[in-house]
Amino acid sequence: MSDVIDRDVKVKLAAWGAWTRNTGSGQGCSSPAQALINCAPVCDSDYKRYARYEAFEHISDEEALEVERAMAKLKRYSARLDVAMGVMLELELADDNLLMCNLMYPVLRDHFRGDESFSHIARELTKSIGKKITDVKVKAIMERGAGFIEALLMS
Repeated sequence: MSDVIDRDVKVKLAAWGAWTRNTGSGQGCSSPAQALINCAPVCDSDYKRYARYEAFEHISDEEALEVERAMAKLKRYSARLDVAMGVMLELELADDNLLMCNLMYPVLRDHFRGDESFSHIARELTKSIGKKITDVKVKAIMERGAGFIEALLMS
C-alpha cells in the first residue's frame, strides 16, 4: 500500500513541477488539451542536448496549489533548520539527519521543478555546502522530502 501512495505523491510532484514550468504567465495548465500541447518534444541545445517527451499526468490548478502550499511549508521548515545547519558545518559535526532535513526542499525543487538529475543536484550541493553529497544521498533526501509532502497533503 505504501508503494502506491509513494508513487502517487511522486506523480503529483512531477505534475506539479511541469505545472510550475508551464505557468510563465501565471495561468497554469488550463485544460488537458493545453497540457498535451505543452508536453511536445523539448530540445534546448544550450541546456539539454536531447529531445524528450515530458510525460506527466494532468493536474488541476487546485491540486497544484495544494502541492505548492505543502512545498512552502517544507521551505519554511528547511529555513528554520538553516541556522542549526550553519553551526553544524562550522563545528564539523556529522549529523546526517539534520543535513537531510535541511536539504529536502532544495532537492525536491531542483528535481521536480528544475527537472535536474540526481547526479547534477549532488554536484551542486557538494559545491555549495563544501561537504561531499552523493547521488544516493540525494535520492534518500528526495524520498524523505516526498514523505513529508505526502504527510502534508494527507492532513
